Amino acid sequence: MISKIINSYTYKKYHRKIKYFLASRYYNNSKYLPEGIDRVYHIHIRKSAGTSVNSAFWNLGDLTLKKIGREPIILSKNYSFVCFNKDLIEAGHYLYASAHFAQWELNLRPNTFTFTVLREPYSRLVSLYKYYTWVEQVDEQTGYNLDTSYYVLKAQSHLLGKSFKDFVDVLSDKYLTNQLYTFSKTLDVNDALSNISKVDRVYFQDNFSYAISDLEASLGLPLQVKNERNFGKIAIHISEEEKHHALSKLKDEIEFYQLALEKYKK
Repeated sequence: MISKIINSYTYKKYHRKIKYFLASRYYNNSKYLPEGIDRVYHIHIRKSAGTSVNSAFWNLGDLTLKKIGREPIILSKNYSFVCFNKDLIEAGHYLYASAHFAQWELNLRPNTFTFTVLREPYSRLVSLYKYYTWVEQVDEQTGYNLDTSYYVLKAQSHLLGKSFKDFVDVLSDKYLTNQLYTFSKTLDVNDALSNISKVDRVYFQDNFSYAISDLEASLGLPLQVKNERNFGKIAIHISEEEKHHALSKLKDEIEFYQLALEKYKK
């Protein structure tokens, strides 16, 4: 009975209101951060090591992906954390927040330290394909235990089609060229470069260790990555023709990535 009440929509709704009230009135997250920084927001690009970055911050509150689940606001060890929810992110009552919203969709409060992690576009797309394929290949219980977004992804499994080409052709711009879309609503390379220049730190997935060490130094936080997910081997097939087709679709994002790489890679 107690479990049923706790998991009910009504209980969760009012419990979240209580947590928001506490976070807004009694949690002073800025005292843990350098002068001039009140909170940290991660512009999370899908399949660019973002969950691993998140784990380093969540670990400050002894939190894991499984503990957080789909909760939009979490209070732990004098810190408040926010996920997924646009209104809560814009309200700003957190130490750390992360979500997949495009930069242009958000109106962040002043003194918000922002960062993002970019990944070579074709590699990111293949990783996304493997991710959706994994959802189809794994059993339900294992899937949810490894990834609390399992059921969300399962509902989108029609995106896979029958081949990698089908997958590429059916994806919206938001998913296909997620990095370019995140920084330009019109998918314009110059616009994206202008917008990403407003981000405090731009990192790259293939230099992940530098990203964590630089965030530690910049924010004065003891960050420790905890890799919670191991999807194992995922069987996929991509022909050379399909690869070239994907690369042609990614042309503008590849240009954006290369120019960002030249400017921001350490």
